[in-house]
Amino acid sequence: MTAFEIYQSKQNPLHYVAVEEGDDRENAEGVRKSQNLQFLVRVPDDGEPRIAFDPKEAVSRIAKTGFYAFNVTITIRESADG
Repeated sequence: MTAFEIYQSKQNPLHYVAVEEGDDRENAEGVRKSQNLQFLVRVPDDGEPRIAFDPKEAVSRIAKTGFYAFNVTITIRESADG
């Protein structure tokens, strides 16, 4: 099973980059060595979407560019009862 390494921007905590685990191409290595990114989490590619991460889109983008950059924005909503 493939997995993704997710890195978070040190300057903007809403910006993330995913690379495929074990990918040794130049762009993936550049993400890993970037001074602007920090490793956040490993996500298995079980084909199921997760909040803010779509593995199918990640696979497609990584195949084209070697990485998948995406944003995550969280908005707190008030509940109906309080």
